[in-house]
Amino acid sequence: MAALSGTKGRIFFLLLVAAWLLPGTLGRTPWKADEAYTYGLVQHITDSGDWVVPELGGEPFMQKPPLMFITAAICGKLFGGLMGLDTAYRLSVLIFQVLTLIALGAVGRELLGAGKGWYVPMLFMGCVGFMQLSHMLICDVSLVTGFAVAFAGLAFAARRAILGGILLGTGSGIAFMSKGVIGPGLIGLTAMALPFCGPSWRTGRYFGSLAIGVVASLPWVLIWPVALYQRDHELFKQWFLDNNLGRFLGAKRVGRPNTLGLGGEREKFYLEVPWFAWPAFPLLCVLFWKEGRAAWKRPGVQLGLVGLVIIVAVLSVSRNSRTLYGLPMLVPACLAGAYGVAHLPQRWSAWSRTACAALFGVPVVAAWAGWVLITCGWLPGKLQEQLHKGVPEFQPEFQLWAFLSALAATALWAWWMRRQPREDNRTVAINWCAGVTLCYLLVMTLFLPMAESNMSYRHLALLRPMAEGINGRVISTGLGEPQRAMFDYYCGLRTTRLEMDPKADGDWLLTQTDIRTPEGRALKGAPWVLKGESVHSRKELFRLYQRGPGPAMAATNNKPAQ
Repeated sequence: MAALSGTKGRIFFLLLVAAWLLPGTLGRTPWKADEAYTYGLVQHITDSGDWVVPELGGEPFMQKPPLMFITAAICGKLFGGLMGLDTAYRLSVLIFQVLTLIALGAVGRELLGAGKGWYVPMLFMGCVGFMQLSHMLICDVSLVTGFAVAFAGLAFAARRAILGGILLGTGSGIAFMSKGVIGPGLIGLTAMALPFCGPSWRTGRYFGSLAIGVVASLPWVLIWPVALYQRDHELFKQWFLDNNLGRFLGAKRVGRPNTLGLGGEREKFYLEVPWFAWPAFPLLCVLFWKEGRAAWKRPGVQLGLVGLVIIVAVLSVSRNSRTLYGLPMLVPACLAGAYGVAHLPQRWSAWSRTACAALFGVPVVAAWAGWVLITCGWLPGKLQEQLHKGVPEFQPEFQLWAFLSALAATALWAWWMRRQPREDNRTVAINWCAGVTLCYLLVMTLFLPMAESNMSYRHLALLRPMAEGINGRVISTGLGEPQRAMFDYYCGLRTTRLEMDPKADGDWLLTQTDIRTPEGRALKGAPWVLKGESVHSRKELFRLYQRGPGPAMAATNNKPAQ
């Protein structure tokens, strides 16, 4: 019996996809950090209907094009009344992830043959570097979708020029409208490099497909930039120069500095994360181990390796680096690694089942044991103290739906590990994906309240009654982008930042400091009277002041509320 053939195999695959997609996407609040400020941008479109100029806390936010923001706002309008805006906005994540999996499945079927299309999406779902980020409302999710659709276009280009061109242009456009010129730039470099790799890419049909792709991408790359340029020339320059070229060249700093070199403190960021696409990389090594140089003759291997090398090389010379910038490399890595699935030694089937059962069985048992101890209050005193220190705002609670979902997923995994076809070596990829998915599902069900207490900003809603009573201008200092978005989202509070306008004045002052520093404990300025405060995870201290005639409050009276 083939790994996923038959009714039971297909049902298991669909359940595995659902288990990968839904936990962590539904049933929670916005999380720090990138997802929090994305909610602020989506809320602006929902409230104003303005999709041309994204705004965060009342200020233009020109870092990224608005595709994800627009999609989330539409989902909020359609489904917000049924499930709440928190979840409705994140339905856009499900939309893009489903499109990604469909595109990867189409690539697998086109390049590897019928019955093998699931190899690529299975590896993609099993990549450990994408597991948490794949469930966040961030632009990088739609960026990966753009790469998946574009690579599907390149895969079809040699045989079906029109379809390939449309997919290539659409994918490039999605990537462009997700994060700017870097996406279509990487896709374009890959498309231009492929003709140097083999005769299958040097055909009239392939070059015709590229031409169709350029035409298909024009609506994506023109409509919003032209609308933005007509609205405000300066904002257009800020987006195109500062947040595209400026970030790449280092003129605008975001994340940690990334320099590719030898010795000293020079970092090799994108060369230090081969685990990001695990297990695609080791499977690619298996392919070359079994076939040697003959593996390079496969068009799909050429497409995957060329795309992977170009993405890693270009991102490595960028002067800014963040882990999530490497997400597009997963698409070509999984495409190339999928060829290794079919070349796994037959004897690895039984061995992998035992290894995966042990590797993932231990954390699964530990997760259930830890959940029982925490929920029932049986955790030893010292461990309880450490837990409270790490997540001070967490209060154990029993959630029936989470318990039943985790129990069903654990039982299904145990059934698969016991009843899977032993003679099929392709179960190695399925076992890995199922184990990773189950571990993440347990965290996002049994331990979701704990994660919420540490990652959510819903505590800011405690300041909403006070914020509703504010009349007049509110100035602020120290607020980060996620915090500005969440104050607007939960409290309807927008501020004039002193960082942007040092001469701004008002009767209310909102500050954010680190409670662990002296500056986070002392009041500053005689005219201000403390009206409310909120502490998050014993780190972020938010204070709301009102201008008053009295003297400054004594520092001894400034102990934050716990």
